[in-house]
Amino acid sequence: MNKFMSEEQNSKFLTALFSIMPVVLLLGIDIYTMFLQTEAKAISHFNLGVLAAQFICSLVFLKGRICNGQRGRLTQAVMYFAVYWLVWLLLSLFSSYHFILTDMLSVAGLLMLFSMWRQPLEPGSRRLMLNMGALAGLLGVICFFVQLAEIPVLHWVQYNFFGQALAGVILANLLLVISRNRLQSFMALLPLVMSVLLVLNSIFTLAVLAYGQLGSAVVFANNFAFVLYFLLHLVMIAILAFHIFRKAKLSYNTLMLLLVISLSLPLWASFAYLE
Repeated sequence: MNKFMSEEQNSKFLTALFSIMPVVLLLGIDIYTMFLQTEAKAISHFNLGVLAAQFICSLVFLKGRICNGQRGRLTQAVMYFAVYWLVWLLLSLFSSYHFILTDMLSVAGLLMLFSMWRQPLEPGSRRLMLNMGALAGLLGVICFFVQLAEIPVLHWVQYNFFGQALAGVILANLLLVISRNRLQSFMALLPLVMSVLLVLNSIFTLAVLAYGQLGSAVVFANNFAFVLYFLLHLVMIAILAFHIFRKAKLSYNTLMLLLVISLSLPLWASFAYLE
């Protein structure tokens, strides 16, 4: 009995550790990248990505044929995003970077998490609660695009919504793996979605750079950073293609590698502007 309880406690500890690591990565890279920017406001590079991950989890809760055990484990895993939103809310409220849109976006993310945390057992009530959370998330998406409108077009590469959506899909896949979810058909689609988002991200980035060259003949201080930016796209495509053609599942370690690469993209884009 003691051995069983020890194994169960160890499993809970590992689940918590695996769940918090992506959040720590998000916050570390996001805040560091923010300090590299010239913007005087608290604007996250990944808030849309976290919202995307939460939308996918809400979809799983609403449409996925999962047992209560899977539902409970996924709920526990996704709740670690509360740390992300709380840090950004506090960073915005109690610093010289204060930005009311970031406040609103953080609250929207927290409300969405609350709807998943407190989802009732009764299907009708659960659907209502999750739909209300999705509406809060939609408000957060609107806040993000209002933020984007205040940023010069040439700097949209760092806040690329396709890149953020890519990170969000990777995060959602991570959560499904951590929670030992059995939606194999759904999870098999996620690498294809990632591949499409990678292509769209590169096309959008090239379009923004072409606009910058035509509009103001801007000269980037570090062109190698953009070379590496696009090379990382090829690395991710190669990893995804291997798993798609082999019909292999994306493991936790592989997903963490993809997440680190996707989160580094805004950082390399930022380095391109630094002298």
